Amino acid sequence: MSSFSPFAIALRLSGLTVPQNEAETALKQLLVRYEPEDADGSFYGQVEVPVGNAVRAILELADRSGPTIAAMLGDRRLGRAVLDIAFDYPAEGEAMSARLPAHAAAAIAHHGVDIEFSVYLTDVEEDEDD
Repeated sequence: MSSFSPFAIALRLSGLTVPQNEAETALKQLLVRYEPEDADGSFYGQVEVPVGNAVRAILELADRSGPTIAAMLGDRRLGRAVLDIAFDYPAEGEAMSARLPAHAAAAIAHHGVDIEFSVYLTDVEEDEDD
């Protein structure tokens, strides 16, 4: 894989200390998950990011929610923000690579969001039969 084509992207927010509706309003995003964490008064939230045009979606996320994420990290309403970018690795594959364009990485990282790449072993033959 040489082009940037993840099959899923999620913004994972841990250590949220604000109610779901307040977080959604501030982020200008709906949370697809919002659940308690181990620490009292701490929540995990997740935003799904579209993958049709993944670079554009990351840039739009950075523009729409980035300043709020940075502010929430700064005043500890949010403990950590991670953009998880998921790729599939075919069972018969020998190697894979993917390149996240620098301007997209910089746009989201500028707001204190870590970038994580997840790779999942998949069976390409099964996918082609569907």
